[in-house]
Amino acid sequence: MNLKPPSETGSVDDISDKEKINTLKKGVIELREEKSQLMKYITELTLKNNWLIKEKEGTEQKSNIGDESKQIPKLKQQIFLILQENQPLPFRIMKLAFYFTNSLLGYGKRKLIKGSVKNTALNNQLQKNIEDIERDLYNKIKDLKAEKIEIQLQLKTLDKEMQQRDDELRVIHKGLDDSRFTVAQLQGELEESRGKFIQYKLILHNQLLDIECLFIFRQNLFNEYIFELETAAQKFQYKASEITDLKIKDESSFTLSIKSRNREEVFVIMHNQDLKRSANLLKTFYQKQKILNQLVAYSSIKSKKQWVLGRTDVHFWKYSIEEWNQYKY
Repeated sequence: MNLKPPSETGSVDDISDKEKINTLKKGVIELREEKSQLMKYITELTLKNNWLIKEKEGTEQKSNIGDESKQIPKLKQQIFLILQENQPLPFRIMKLAFYFTNSLLGYGKRKLIKGSVKNTALNNQLQKNIEDIERDLYNKIKDLKAEKIEIQLQLKTLDKEMQQRDDELRVIHKGLDDSRFTVAQLQGELEESRGKFIQYKLILHNQLLDIECLFIFRQNLFNEYIFELETAAQKFQYKASEITDLKIKDESSFTLSIKSRNREEVFVIMHNQDLKRSANLLKTFYQKQKILNQLVAYSSIKSKKQWVLGRTDVHFWKYSIEEWNQYKY
């Protein structure tokens, strides 16, 4: 009987872990079945051996009976010779029976010893075979247990690695979600900034569209008179001294030139304001500002008159603001 290993196609490392475990279980079951069949086979051999011994003993007894029946004529002849020689009959008969019995006993004893030796040798051989098979089974089971432990360790290692990879994937997914949220937020801010930029660009750098505005003149904390161009999108502040030119374009719009700007822009006056009066007032500001600039240049030579010019500048702009307020609404 040949015991097969758990796998005949190769090492258990070439297949998956579940198939390894199934192969190990199947191998253990097959080994148990083979051991059971082997024990059954040994029992059958033992019974057959006992039956052969009994049959042999019966055959030997039959052969002995046949030999005795053949020896009866000889015994009768010997008895007859004894009677002829006039020897004492009981003594002769007893002596002959003794020899005959001893010969039968010796022959039977020799047969029994020979059969016993053969049976003992056969039993020893069978016992040795059983021990060898049990030893092989024990070693194979031991190897299978070692492989099972190794596979279990590998499975634990794989589970740990899978858990670690799952954690890494969760971190990566969280990072991706955060990145998507940040990108979406930045895109929203970018769209908002882009819209503001486009609106600002259309308002500040537009050469085709007119800008509807409302003029507001006021005095800041530094006693500088400024005017504001308040539009629907943004409020622009200019100092009165920054105006370089003013041109009326049509009945509802005018062109204003500012020092800080590289080009002219068209402003459309609101419906509740008088363009001509506003333009005349701005021109007046513009002309007075030129005179003021000349006076400031002249006063820089004569520093003693700086405070007088400052007071003149204040009264000058104050009067202009009062004049503007008359035509503001």
